[in-house]
Amino acid sequence: MAGGREATRLGELAWPEVVERFRHDPRLLFPVASLMQHGPHLPLATDTIITTAIAEGLGARYDILVAPTLPFGSAADVDRSYAGAAILPPKTLHRVLNDLVGDWEAQGLRELFLLTSNGFGPHYRALVSVIGGDLKIRAVDTNVVDLSPVLRTPVMPERAGEIETSLLLHLAPECVRTDRMQDDVPTREELRERIQGTEPVPLPGSRGVLGRPTAATAEKGKRVYEYLVRYIGDRLFGGRAEA
Repeated sequence: MAGGREATRLGELAWPEVVERFRHDPRLLFPVASLMQHGPHLPLATDTIITTAIAEGLGARYDILVAPTLPFGSAADVDRSYAGAAILPPKTLHRVLNDLVGDWEAQGLRELFLLTSNGFGPHYRALVSVIGGDLKIRAVDTNVVDLSPVLRTPVMPERAGEIETSLLLHLAPECVRTDRMQDDVPTREELRERIQGTEPVPLPGSRGVLGRPTAATAEKGKRVYEYLVRYIGDRLFGGRAEA
């Protein structure tokens, strides 16, 4: 929330209210997440929790309408081997996004911001290839934001490591199994081999962790969350927060 104000959520409006909203401010934030493993200590919905919170933080701060989060996305084949994962092929994700966006554009939407915290390369490419007629579309992957200024330590790509665990400790602490945290820090060479996009893919049969979740704290998560909202907002909306 910004100044105590909550984001306006598309799914909570009645259709005449959407007509009025699109008439005066035809912009929409659309969070796109995933349902896949994030180690034994974080929930499958980790990307959904993070992406939704950032989208709603931006929506409140800059008075941008926020769409319901799409909780499914693309991931590496190895992620299918973890129980509970439900993964869309990139082509399917692209078609789903194009169909949904097409409906909104026909109703008056003129500017769309696709936001994700799923750094799998083909997932993000499905977002950036969404097209519209007269619709201006921008896609943002939160993983590309350099967090070293706020964490004050070098930041490496991770999965279920310090950053994601810290964010969940801040946003949804009840979902973090702290007794199951265990670090798994690859060498730089191993990490380069595992990167597919902006985040690494775990080895088959592993616990699914790449990083240091034991270094996570709720206070770090709060700093990271607030920094991401400010940083992304500055670049998308020129930092012009609503009063």
